Formats: sequence, C-alpha cells, structure tokens
Amino acid sequence: AAREALEAREAEYRLLAENAVDVVVRSGVDGTLEWVSPSAERVLGWRPDELVGRHFAELLHPEDLAAIDADRPATAVGNPAVFLGRYRHKSAGWVWMGVTGGPIVDADGTVVGTVSSARDVTAQVEARRALEASEEMFRRVMAESSIGMAVVALDGTFLAANGALCRMVDRDEAWMLSHTTADVSQPVDATVSRNLISRMRAGADDVEPRVMRLRRSDGADVWVRRTAVLVRHEDGSPKYVVAQIEDLSAERAAQDQLAYQAFHDPLTGLRNRAWVIEMIEEEVRSTEPGHGVGLLFLDLDNMKVVNDSLGHDAGDTVILEMGRRIGRLLNPGTHLGRFGGDEFVVVVPRVGDPRVLERLADRLLVAIAAPIEVDGHRVVPAASIGLVLSRTGATAASLLRDADSALSRAKASGRARWHFFDERMHADAVARLTVEDELRRAVAEHELVVHYQPIVRLSDRRVVGHEALVRWQHPTRGLVPPLDFLPVAEESGLIVDVGHEVLDQVCAMLAARPDLPGPISVNKSPLQIARRGWRSRFVERVAHHGVDPRRLVIEVTETAVLALDDTAREDLEAVRALGIGIHVDDFGTGYSSISLLRDLPVTGLKLDASFTRRLTGGDEPADVLAAGLAGLASGLHLTSVAEGVETEEQSQILAAQGWTHGQGWLFGRPQPEPFLG
Repeated sequence: AAREALEAREAEYRLLAENAVDVVVRSGVDGTLEWVSPSAERVLGWRPDELVGRHFAELLHPEDLAAIDADRPATAVGNPAVFLGRYRHKSAGWVWMGVTGGPIVDADGTVVGTVSSARDVTAQVEARRALEASEEMFRRVMAESSIGMAVVALDGTFLAANGALCRMVDRDEAWMLSHTTADVSQPVDATVSRNLISRMRAGADDVEPRVMRLRRSDGADVWVRRTAVLVRHEDGSPKYVVAQIEDLSAERAAQDQLAYQAFHDPLTGLRNRAWVIEMIEEEVRSTEPGHGVGLLFLDLDNMKVVNDSLGHDAGDTVILEMGRRIGRLLNPGTHLGRFGGDEFVVVVPRVGDPRVLERLADRLLVAIAAPIEVDGHRVVPAASIGLVLSRTGATAASLLRDADSALSRAKASGRARWHFFDERMHADAVARLTVEDELRRAVAEHELVVHYQPIVRLSDRRVVGHEALVRWQHPTRGLVPPLDFLPVAEESGLIVDVGHEVLDQVCAMLAARPDLPGPISVNKSPLQIARRGWRSRFVERVAHHGVDPRRLVIEVTETAVLALDDTAREDLEAVRALGIGIHVDDFGTGYSSISLLRDLPVTGLKLDASFTRRLTGGDEPADVLAAGLAGLASGLHLTSVAEGVETEEQSQILAAQGWTHGQGWLFGRPQPEPFLG
C-alpha cells in the first residue's frame, strides 16, 4: 500500500514536472542529468533526450560555474540552494536562469540526487542591469556635471546634491543633505517650490522649468534656471523630484549690462536718448490738469573748437563736467539725460508756471559758464537752451521738436542764452518741413527750371555771358523764387540734387545753342564743393552733353573759398585745367585772404550787390572798397563782374572804377531763355 501510494505521488509529481512552465531537472549525485522536463526545449532549445546523460556543467557559463564551485561548501548537495546563472541555448547565446534545488534522499536518508526548477529570468536580469547602469550613469552625471543637480524628497529634503550645486550656493554636501530646498531659496521662490511639488503630486505636469533665485551662504542671490522632473514609482505614485539647476549669473549680468547700456550714456553715466523719450512720454501721460511737462534742451556752444584744438578727450572732460553741473542744480523728481554729442535734456514734471523753467535756465547758464581747467588750458563753457512747456495732446516727439526749434533760435540770437518756444516758431518749422518735403518731390519730378540773367561788357553793353539761376515751377504756387527754397535745400542737403539738375539743364541748353555768346555761370554751394566726387560727376555730365568746358564757369562764394580743404582745391584745379572758369561770387562780404586769389585757380571776381547799392560816386566807404577791388581784379588779370546794377548811374560809376562787366536788372532780368541783346 505504501509503495502504491508512493508510485501515485511520483506519478503526480512527474505530471506536474512534465507540464511545468519552468524547466525541471533531476540530477545524480555527480551532477549528471537523469531527467529533464519537456519545457527545456522551449526555454533552451534542447530536447530532453539531448540533455539526459550530460553533466550540468556543460551547459553552465564558465564564470557562473566558478561561482558555484567557490560557494559549494555553503550549498553542498543535500541543502536547498538558490542560484542565478547563464545557461547555454542550443542555437547560440546564453539564457539567464533562476534555479531552485534540493536533495533527493532514499528511505534511510541517503542523498541519491537533486531535483531543480529553473526559470528563464533573462528579461528581469537585463532590466535590472539596465537600471543599475542607468543609476550608475545618473550618479556619474551628477558627480561630473558642471550644472547643478539634486534629488529632492517630496517634503523638500535633499536626498542628493552634486558638487556644482554645492559650489553654486557655497555649501558642502553634508549641509545640503541635512536641509531642504527652502533653506537655499529666497522666500518667494521657496513658496513656489513647495507649490510645485503639491501640484505634481496632484497630477500636474511632471516637468516644470523656472527662473528663480537661490541664496548663497553669504546671503547673496544666485539667479538660476531650474528644471524639475517628477520621478514616479511603478504604480504611478510620486517618488521624488530630480532638479537640474543652471547658473544664470553670467547671463543675468550680461542682461543687466545690456539693459544699462540701452538706457545710459557710457561717458557720463546719465540716462540716454531712448530713456529721455520714454520718460517724457510717461510724464506727459501722468500730468495733472493745469500743469505741463517742461523741457530744457541744452547744447554746449563751441565744442567743436575744444575738440579741434585740445582733442576729443578734452571735449569728453568738458561734457562730463557739464553733466555734473547740470545735475547738481536739479530738484528731486527732475530728470536729466544726455541726448547725444554735446546735448542734454532736462525734463521737469508738473510745471504750473513757465517762469519756473526760465529761472532754471538762468541758473544753468550761470553754472555752465564757470571756467574749467582741461589739460592745463582754461576753458570757459557756454550753452544755448531751448525751452518748451507741454500743451494738451503733446507727445515726446512734438516736445523735443519744439524744444529743438527754440534751441536753434537761441543759437541764432547769439548763443549762451535761452529761448522759449512759441507758436510762430512752430509755424515756421512746419512750413520749413513742408517746403523740404515738396522740394524733394520737385527734384524727383523735374519741377526745377533754369532762368538766365545776362552778363554784359560795361563798355558797350554787349552780352558776353549768362548766370544760370534756378527757379521752382510749383504746380499750385506758380514760379517760386530761390530765396523761398534754396536755404531749405542747403540745410537739408538737397542742394546737391538741385545742383545736378541745374547743370544738366544748362549743358542741354548749351548743346542745343552753339551760337550762344559767352559762357554760362553755374553756382556751387559750399556743401556741393565739400562733397567728395562732385568733380567727377560735373565732368561726366559736361562730357555726356558734348559741351566744350570753356563754355562753363563755376561760381563759388567767398565763404566757400575760405572753407576749402586740400581735396576741394585739387578738384577746382582739375576742372580749371579743363578750361572751366572759376569766379568768386559775393566778393567783399567775407574775410578772405588776398593769398587765396593768388593760390587758387580763380579766373574772376563778382562784386556783391550790397556794394553796388551804396555807390555814390564820391569817397564813401562803398565807393573806396569797390574801386579797390576793381584794381585788385585788374592787377591779378581776373574778370571783374559787378552784381546788382539797376541804374545808369551805378553802371557809369562802376565802369569808371575799372569794373569790366556788369549784371543786374538794368541789363536784363532772369528769363527762361538766354538773352542775346
């Protein structure tokens, strides 16, 4: 009965073993495989009959076999054993198996073999090893990273902190591990960090970047960019937070420096143009009814003289000192900025009485005028000031425009003074802008026309040449005289384009009129003569129309001659070499040196009309000077032309003094076509 019961039990065990998912093996005492379950073929690729009779060591990886041998005393056959090792797969490679085994004993207790159950745990082993490798890599990244890293418990306690983070807050690792994130954060950021963990635990996003401040051991702020990542357990519950902390100190310092530079002048440290405009807008918006925003636009006078004589470093010293002097006179709440170059702007908020600005301007002029010692030289500064008080609807642009207009009037009135903006100045400024805008269009649409005034020989009244005078054929205003637009053309630089248009029309007329007596004189302003490349453009247009250069004369004012640099003189000499005449216009109104007439390629002088109007035929200063200039022209063998001749008496006096040519209404007014007489 006992044997039958044993056989029945063995049959049950065999049935279980044959159908087990794990590989079941029975081995002899010497390790030879005596029985192997069918699952071996699925797990290891071997059929049971291929394994029976082989020693288990043939299947075990050599390294794992050595481990068994080393551990044999503790896991001797006869004692239950648990073993993890790699077993050879029939096709190739190794399979990690977790083996649990125990002895088989007979009736008298003798060990006759072992029975083992082996389970394929390759996936678990690889996963564990990947996790260990990941953890090791994470530890190495933390240790070697130049960016701060930390592992933080859900209550904010530091579980780990790398060296970069410790250096960032000037703490050691032991201190960090005994404190929380709140201990290294500013209060407002500590609250945000606590709220972050609460939100993450409640199911919010697991990643959150944020710019915040950490607190160093000495209390200083460290701006950082923190990226927090919530790590969860396998069941999805929060585990801990991994934080990456990037030091933004250098970036923040650069941003602060850029912000400073954006609104500060590098020389004086005062606020700059951009800030001034922004501040004016802000003050205008906040001005109470019955008050206005006052503006003082200061320009230091004669700074070019200081820069040219003592150098720009000396000029910077003067500007720096002027900024200090202005600042010392201002009340709290009044704003000061350097607008650029040698210009300063004072913004006075909440002004109810314009006299407040006038008194401040007086004090500023006195303070600025105090002498200053620069590089051993005594400099007496001065400034011109434009004042304006805002009205309803004013903007920063309109206030600066009006203050600049007032400043220009102060300079025109003699400098070292102030001028208050008024409506007439505004109207003049608007009119000037209108003329400039329309003149720009007029040049593009060829509305400028040339009129010709004859130049006659005084001895016989014969026409020997003409002066080209520009007019503006305005579409609505009709023929506009030059005094109404040439000053604007000079100030705006449009005179260069005007000159090109006049030259083209004159050359076209000369090409069409080969019979025309004498040359045509064209005027060149100081701005045109000073412009590089004017000579090549002039010569190119003359050649384009096929005009003989000897049929042209360039007229330059006495003021322009005085301002000639070496390049401009070379240009005049070059055009003279081509046969083009050069006359000095308005002679006698400036302070030119006689040597200029000797050294420059001048071919003629034109007496200014102001002398002609004052002629009496006696010994008056105008008569004496006119006669002297006629003698000078004759002695230098220059063509002499008297302008503004309107009466027979003037013509006779000029001829008697030695003037050879005349120009004026007596001989003919400017006409669209040259006058042949």
